[in-house]
Formats: sequence, C-alpha cells, structure tokens
Amino acid sequence: MFDGNGPALLGVCEVENESVMEKLAHLIHIPQRNYSVVAHESDDARGIDTSFIIDTNELTVISTAHQVVIKRSATRDLFWVRLRVNATDAEFVAIANHWPSRSAGQYSSEPFRILAGETHAYIISKLLDEDQGGEKHLPIISMGDYNDEPFNRSMQEYTLGTRDPGRVRYSKSGHMLNLMWPLMQGHDPGSYLYGSNWNMLDQFLVSYGMLRTASPIRVRNNSVNIFKPEILKASSGKPRKFSRPSTKRGADLNGYSGHYRTVNGLRLKQRPAQNHT
Repeated sequence: MFDGNGPALLGVCEVENESVMEKLAHLIHIPQRNYSVVAHESDDARGIDTSFIIDTNELTVISTAHQVVIKRSATRDLFWVRLRVNATDAEFVAIANHWPSRSAGQYSSEPFRILAGETHAYIISKLLDEDQGGEKHLPIISMGDYNDEPFNRSMQEYTLGTRDPGRVRYSKSGHMLNLMWPLMQGHDPGSYLYGSNWNMLDQFLVSYGMLRTASPIRVRNNSVNIFKPEILKASSGKPRKFSRPSTKRGADLNGYSGHYRTVNGLRLKQRPAQNHT
C-alpha cells in the first residue's frame, strides 16, 4: 500500500486473536516502520476480533477502550484507540468496526446492525463530550466492515454518517462524514461482490475534527480508495477469498479475503507524506 510505504495505522476487522496479529506485524518488512499490535479480545461467538497495527515511529498509544454491542448472541465489540502523533503531539481516536453480518438475509439481520449503529453513535457522542477542548472538535476516524452500505438505515439514521460535510461542520450532535459516497458510482462501485451486485460494506467515517482547516490532523480530499491490485482478484473479478481444503468448490490456499479493503490518507502536519490509514 501507498507505493511501498505502508500505513501508519492498519485497522483489522476480522482476526482470530492477538497471536495472528503479531505474526502479521512481524511479516510486514518496511524499513521506516516499527509496527506494534494493539489488540482486543471480544466475546464474539466465532472468536473474531477487531484490532490495530500501529507504526510507533509515527504514533503513540494513549489509551484503548471497547464497547460491547448488546445482542442475543455475542458479536464483535467496537474497539477504539486514542493516539498521539509523535511529530506534533496532536491526538485523535480511531474506531475499529465489524458489525453483525447479513448471513440471515439483509432484512432479517438489519435490526442487529441498527443496534450496532446506535452503539456507535453513543460512543461518538461520549468521546465528543469528553473532548478536553470542550468544543467537540476531537478528530475521530471510524473504519471497518459495517456490513451495510452508506445509504442503509444503520449508517444514515443511527451512525449519523452523512454525505454532506455541511451537516458535520455545523452540528454539535456527533454527525460524521461518510467518505465512501464519491466511490458509489462507475465500474465496480464497492468492496464486496454479492451475486452480480457490488456492495460498499467497508467504509471510513470522520468527525468534524478531521475536516477543520485548523486541525493538525485532516482528511485529504478524495484520498479514499479501494485497494484491489490484480493479485487480490479472482478471474471473475471478485475478491480472491482464502478457502480451506474442506471447501466444497475447492480450496484456494493462496487466496486473501472476500472483501477488497478501503484505504485512506490523513494529513498530519509536518510529516504529511507517510501518514496513511
């Protein structure tokens, strides 16, 4: 990613445990990076967690926290980390998400994602209320697999993921800007292919604090992309999913993921070229 420079912050939304994260961090060999794992074990029924890999040359972990999504069967927690930019001492919060799946059908499972969205909105409001500046300008970036699209109810009504920057700028209620809307058109407009339809399930949302001109941490205009080099693609154009030998249609032990991932460039003052998410 990023012409071989790699990310300063990597959010992972489906990982088995901290040991796997440590192996991944160890296998990433980028000379200017010093990767460290920030992990959290949730009570998810499948044992799936959300975690971060952080370049400690660029960022320092201040604190971590999580919030359980109250659902009849356990799902992934919302996990967040407060970070300090080493070059400027500016602080921001990153939230890792992996919302309940659509395996039972989009309509039947929607209430679970609405529940996750309401929990997410509560976290945002709480973080903004605790902002030491008192003006609700804390930079927050929320990322991951939401298992819903930007126009679905869980994203627009509960997470407050608007497509209008003006609603974020003048709101004190925790509205966030959903950065994926510009990619919702053209060829292959999504990160996950279901049948013949592309879904934009993997997303980035940012708070007003990342849109302010005066902020030391800003989102670059049009910096969000879907990372899908040829090596990640199957012959059908779908993401090349890893599959076990027991898979009915044959194994692909060289596969990667059922989703293409989204990448985002943040603007960090003094050292803008190497800071990516």
